[in-house]
Amino acid sequence: MPIIPFGFVHHVGARWRPPRAAGLGLIIALETGCGASQAATNREATQPAVLASAGAIAVEGVQELAQAGPRVTSSAQVAELEQSLAEEATLAEILRLTLARNPELAEARERVQAARELAPAVARLPDPELEYQLWAQPLARPYALDEAQMHMFGIRQSFPAPGSLGAQSEAALAQADVVSEARRAREQDLVARVRRGYAEYYRADREHRIHREHAVLAQQALDMARALYQGGRGSQQDLLRAAVELSRLHNEIAAIDRDRRTARGLLNTFMAREVEAPLGPPAALEPAALEVQVDGLERRVAERRPEIAARESAIRGRESDLEAARSTARWPSFMVGLQYMYMPPESEPHNYGVMFSMSLPWLNPRHREQVRAAEATLAAERSSLSSTRYAARYELYEAVERLKAARESFAIIERDLLPQVQQSFESAEAAYRGGQVDSLGMLDALRSLLDVRIERERALASVETALADTERAAGGPIANSHALEQE
Repeated sequence: MPIIPFGFVHHVGARWRPPRAAGLGLIIALETGCGASQAATNREATQPAVLASAGAIAVEGVQELAQAGPRVTSSAQVAELEQSLAEEATLAEILRLTLARNPELAEARERVQAARELAPAVARLPDPELEYQLWAQPLARPYALDEAQMHMFGIRQSFPAPGSLGAQSEAALAQADVVSEARRAREQDLVARVRRGYAEYYRADREHRIHREHAVLAQQALDMARALYQGGRGSQQDLLRAAVELSRLHNEIAAIDRDRRTARGLLNTFMAREVEAPLGPPAALEPAALEVQVDGLERRVAERRPEIAARESAIRGRESDLEAARSTARWPSFMVGLQYMYMPPESEPHNYGVMFSMSLPWLNPRHREQVRAAEATLAAERSSLSSTRYAARYELYEAVERLKAARESFAIIERDLLPQVQQSFESAEAAYRGGQVDSLGMLDALRSLLDVRIERERALASVETALADTERAAGGPIANSHALEQE
């Protein structure tokens, strides 16, 4: 950039033991929920209302999830939660501990703090500069400073183009907002991951319980086959089939126990605990009667999705960048300074000087190129916002459809399949006791009953997972979805 020197220069810089079955009827009663479970507890008087939606707590925002009970701020509260989780793992307490201790969120919070601290620094003037000059010192006597023609001491400050510092400050504040929204997005992602992990832990635990209960039934079938064989009414083949079924169940129990330990380790990792830290059995999940419609939720997506808010903040930042580029191209920057000059040889050795310089941005094409680059960047951010909105709408649509399918599947299993296989097994068991059929039919009916009970728990876990994904896609809880539909 061309500079017109007038004398002196100064810079400006603005600124997330099973009940033993006494018989088949008791097991099915436990599975089909003959007793209604209480969805919310009164553990703390200040706890906000909680909605049991497939085992999830639904409150008015992610931050409130962390406050579903006293905030975790002391080691005593952590110890209390640790003890409670060792007895029973509830989603609310896991979320509280996760949001309080997860290092991923701590990193995001610190990055937001760093961005907030940087914003005012951008608006500061450049550092003042101090200078010293020695003029006309004889080469033969470099040590004789009193023979120099002049010792000059000066201070100077530069001032960028008017309006550029304010625009840069606005751009930095907008960037801090982008980082803040990114932190909120990571928080929502973590909550969804914790809920999916909890659903997997619930599924593995329930499958483990069901397999153990069916191992009891298989043992009873084996004892029945042995008694019939010893009484001359059964065959050795029936006895072997029952033994094989029992062994198969024991093998499946070992595999499911591995899944349960893995899911427990994942939840402990979310809570910044040791992988093998004690974690009690998960609380029962109960599907909530929610009717979710995409149209009712879409109106909230633009307000609640942090990705959209981040893109809007990015646009504000790029608009400020463009304004800064235009100011720099339109107005010159200045430098002013003051000097004290000591001239030993002169009769008047004490003097002073003033320096003023001004840039000529109109003669440098770099500024016009920077303006065009800022305009293109702003246009790209606006296109990115449009793309993010469309992607968010599709993500919501896809999640809602998965939730509807999962709830329909669960309803079919609960309403039709489970009663049918229960009746089929009871019929096969009675026929086998009466000697009307061999053990093959009874064991097939027992296996079908096991499969459908497992399907029920997996469907319930799928409902919870789909609900977590739907709330993430909607940018927040959908407990008030009925109200949304009526707006």
